[in-house]
Amino acid sequence: MPIIVVAILTYQYAQETIKNELFKEQSFIAGGIKNHILTIIDSGEYSSQFFASDEFIRMNLEKLNNNPGDKLAVKEFNDYMVYKTNLNPGFYETFILNPSGIVVASSNKNSIGMNEVDEDYFKYGKEDTYVKDVYRDNKTGEYSIAFAAPILKKSEEKLLGVLVIRFNADKLNEITVGKKIITKADMGAFHRRGLTSEVYIVNKGGFLITESRFMNNAILRQMVQSEPIVSVHSQGKEFVGVYRDYRGVNVIGAAVYLKKMDWVLVVETDESEAYSTIYTFKNRVITLVGICIVGVIFVSLFVSRGIINPILMLVKGMKKVAGGDLNFRVETRLKDELGELTGSFNQMTCDIKDSREKLLGLKSDLEERKEYLESVLRFANELIFTLDARGNFTFVNPKIKDWGYTEEDLIGTPLISVFFDNKRKNDNRVIHSDFPRRFEVEILDKQKNIRNVLLSTSPIKNKEGVLISILGIASDITELRKLEQKLVQSDRLASIGQLIAGIAHEINNPIGVIYLYSTESLKIFEKITSGFKDISSLSISEYTQHLDRIIANMDSEVETRQGVGLLKKELMHIRGDLGKYHAGLGETYTIISKNRSCLHEYLEGSVRESIRCKELISGLLDFSRQKEPKMALSNVNNLIDNVLNIVEKQYHKEKINVIRKPGSNIPDCMMDSHQIEQVIINIANNAVFAMQEAAGDLGHRDVYRKGALTMGTEFHADKKLVEIFISDTGKGINKYDFNKIFDPFFTARKDGKGTGLGLSISYGIVKMHEGNIEVESEVGKGTTFRVLLPVRIKNES
Repeated sequence: MPIIVVAILTYQYAQETIKNELFKEQSFIAGGIKNHILTIIDSGEYSSQFFASDEFIRMNLEKLNNNPGDKLAVKEFNDYMVYKTNLNPGFYETFILNPSGIVVASSNKNSIGMNEVDEDYFKYGKEDTYVKDVYRDNKTGEYSIAFAAPILKKSEEKLLGVLVIRFNADKLNEITVGKKIITKADMGAFHRRGLTSEVYIVNKGGFLITESRFMNNAILRQMVQSEPIVSVHSQGKEFVGVYRDYRGVNVIGAAVYLKKMDWVLVVETDESEAYSTIYTFKNRVITLVGICIVGVIFVSLFVSRGIINPILMLVKGMKKVAGGDLNFRVETRLKDELGELTGSFNQMTCDIKDSREKLLGLKSDLEERKEYLESVLRFANELIFTLDARGNFTFVNPKIKDWGYTEEDLIGTPLISVFFDNKRKNDNRVIHSDFPRRFEVEILDKQKNIRNVLLSTSPIKNKEGVLISILGIASDITELRKLEQKLVQSDRLASIGQLIAGIAHEINNPIGVIYLYSTESLKIFEKITSGFKDISSLSISEYTQHLDRIIANMDSEVETRQGVGLLKKELMHIRGDLGKYHAGLGETYTIISKNRSCLHEYLEGSVRESIRCKELISGLLDFSRQKEPKMALSNVNNLIDNVLNIVEKQYHKEKINVIRKPGSNIPDCMMDSHQIEQVIINIANNAVFAMQEAAGDLGHRDVYRKGALTMGTEFHADKKLVEIFISDTGKGINKYDFNKIFDPFFTARKDGKGTGLGLSISYGIVKMHEGNIEVESEVGKGTTFRVLLPVRIKNES
């Protein structure tokens, strides 16, 4: 492995080094060729400027402009152009254009008289020195570069014409691809570096302006849009790297920018040829590494023979031990590390043998315990199960068959699937809890019957505190809940028994008033009846008849004095009787007037007290009547008023002061109003009993006021809860009884009158309403019960 690692690192280093050298070499070649080409361009520009400033050329051009038909001047001028052209082997032709763009003198006689007014070198050459990019001459078919310069009159700076030098573009090929060699073996070949190296120039239009090594007639025909061309033209910076050339072949190349001509000079070599040195080096490294590895293996085999044999004996011994032969021992005479290893192996075998015997004993014990635990789970009277961290069943004991399920029905299914309401919050209480929980839920058995189940869960965590399982125990309390429903009515009757004495007193009072009012009304009625009887006994009709007779006899008897006397006497007698009757009538009217208001008051009081008796009896009947639970919107302030209307006077007789503290803006709640009334009465009765006991324990307490019972309500908007609080000034609950007050049949009363069911049933009723009961108590000072009910609209119930 070290040899291979060293070889790989060496190869990578050599590869990077060779690549860098290749890049530097390509850049160096490109730079040298660039300088050579710029020298040619600069030389051509200089030559055109130098020729244009020649006094002979300026003088003869001015002469021809003035006299175009001077043949002698034309001949001398042409000869002079030939002379100038021969000064540089790269010049094809040197010619002069007059201001009209007509060739007036040239080293090529065939060009004289041609119109070049549309050529670039005439348009731009009139203003300054101009170099025309490589083009194909239409007259000769040659590829040329044109250098143009203006010819100015020396004194007036007047344009006399334009001098143009047509340069041989093949000179660029000699620079990029080398000179041609003409031999019989290789006619027309170029000297090039390597088999795939190539140098070429691309103009601003993206076309080759030098020969291609791999394509014929590529000048101004082959377009090149490779990565370096695009990069250099856009950024004007040198490019070096590996890319695909215009043939689609991977090459290593360098490209430089010739800003003056907007050319890109490219030097390329095929990647396969450039990396041939690397490939050769790689093959040699692989060969060398192979030879070294073979040598190492050979030496290792030779040296390790003395090590392998003891190790083989140890391997054989391990197989024997693994097969169960713990009596096998490896013999050795070595004193080195292998000898110590062999001794340790023999000792280990002895230890394994001893440990195996111990493990067999432990296995027997564990199997017995396993059978015992399985028996416990199998015959347990409660449902025992386990859940995974996601709340799915992983184990269920056979008790589940009582619910109609089999173990296979539930394994792998979520606990929430058997909940009656399928509320996720119940599942969260089981799983997302760091502490043991105990709560009541409704479960559907296999026959879709609802069962009331008391569920206890405990999280099981690993050493890191991560939840791995949940242990649960479920107790079916369906029958207990049915029994509690029956006990509710029994508790109502027990509460009625406690209230009968007070209600009897309350009813006796109005009945006594009714009796008194009725007796007095009867006496008054007898007086009035007697008075009317006396009046009815008067003979008013007889007196009327007697008067009629006297009036009839007046005419006959009035004439005598004796008749007048008798008439007067009789009238006086009648007058006296009438006065006596008038006094009797006045006395009768006085009796009627005097007793009329009393009679009205007595009758009105009787009606009022009768209505009161009716209300007391009606309230008592409503409380004691067995009804099906009926959820409806009710207001807790009204419930407290209904309860206190029944028991408040009785509490006053017990010298208990009742204080009402109804809250404001208390919303209505969905509830069974009769059941909540029972909860209030149960708690209130316990409070009164606690205050009575406190008064009995402290005889010196105020005899006129045994205690104070406070009832009130409050709305917790943030929690959406309505609170009913009932406080007393009794003796409080001691710490030993505090956790047992809601247990069925638990009572703190020592007189034998307590059933121990009031608070237990009240707790069940509140839980049925999804509420809660909180208790605060301090020994010697009193207790406060808080009944918390959720505010729900009718649809939520």
